[in-house]
Amino acid sequence: MQNYYRILGVGPLATAVQIEQAYARQRARLKRLAATDRAMKARLAEVETGFDILGNPRRRMAYDLLLAQQPEGDTPAARPDDRLVGYARVGRRLNAALLLGCLVLALDWALPQREFAGETVRSRTPVAVSSALSDPQIAYRVHTAHATFRLPSSIGHRVRENQQITVWKTPLLGVVQFVSSPDSPDGSAPFRPHGGGIYGAFALLPLLLGLVAGVGVWPGRAPETVVNTAAVSGLLAVLVLVVLLWF
Repeated sequence: MQNYYRILGVGPLATAVQIEQAYARQRARLKRLAATDRAMKARLAEVETGFDILGNPRRRMAYDLLLAQQPEGDTPAARPDDRLVGYARVGRRLNAALLLGCLVLALDWALPQREFAGETVRSRTPVAVSSALSDPQIAYRVHTAHATFRLPSSIGHRVRENQQITVWKTPLLGVVQFVSSPDSPDGSAPFRPHGGGIYGAFALLPLLLGLVAGVGVWPGRAPETVVNTAAVSGLLAVLVLVVLLWF
């Protein structure tokens, strides 16, 4: 016996409005595919039959009585679409968590920065060399008591070991935004230590992550959309994490 609740993607206690909304979503999705796929055409027919039964209060009542009498062992195995609905629940939670992470990044960027004055540069070590022989570049990783940041070779002369510098960091994640070196030959005006931070050249990554995750948690999205957005937002989250840790 067909379980039309599963076919429509709703629970046995779903209201008439929820059943109608689920039917509209399934029909809109399958109608596009049914023109070229016989399996989707058959699936659409099942959705239509399911709504004819569950959308009618009297027929639904009779169907529920028959369904309750069916032995549990006779319940058909979950269809791929049923599994997709389960994956969509997990994907929606992942998208919600990543969207919350983007909001934390936005809050971290918007709040006043923390100032650390009189920081002694403990180490300044080269970490990368450009692969272009015509324009060799060395990047430095600078460590102080309360901060770690990268310094391109073009401004590497501004910070030396054992110098006293002032560092401004974001309050939540501790991302170094500005550095001031009074002993620098270029003066003590604050400057950005790098151009590739999550709030600099790579700022598009968290914005794109928030957009994709937002689409995934928006109500009424099809399960395929939720799963696909969760996969894309997961990859973007990895890139954001790499930028946060590396830069």
